Amino acid sequence: MINPVLLRSFCTLVEVGHFTRSADRLNMTPSGISQHIRKLEAQLGQDLLIREGKQFTLTDAGQRLYVEGKI
Repeated sequence: MINPVLLRSFCTLVEVGHFTRSADRLNMTPSGISQHIRKLEAQLGQDLLIREGKQFTLTDAGQRLYVEGKI
């Protein structure tokens, strides 16, 4: 089962599109958001984001998780 706290961090990041603003919204630090994403990727055994500096795009797995996570 997916940890709901990690999933919430992931979905917020996707919606906001920025680590710092996501952290502000969830009362966390940007590194905390990043750590949640890494833990979720480790739990699922696949990358969810393609990191490009401070920006990111979703992998196919990330897109599927976001769609399923919002239901």
